[in-house]
Amino acid sequence: MFAIISKTDGYPVSRQVSSDKPALIVTWTSDASAKSFISAKGIEADYQVVALTDDSLNRMAQALSCPADAVEFDAYPG
Repeated sequence: MFAIISKTDGYPVSRQVSSDKPALIVTWTSDASAKSFISAKGIEADYQVVALTDDSLNRMAQALSCPADAVEFDAYPG
């Protein structure tokens, strides 16, 4: 699985579903589909695709200001 993060602060593309929970990190099933999303939105200069690893998850959790074990995911449709 892959996620898209901001190059400046590591904040992931996410969606907020509740004010009392961290935002859901949006995921893609392939590197190519995540890169296609970035390209379609014209945000290549500001965002990058990362594979979901323990290290990248910890960095995204830090950007979301929550512990890594509190992070939840939401698969991008399509």
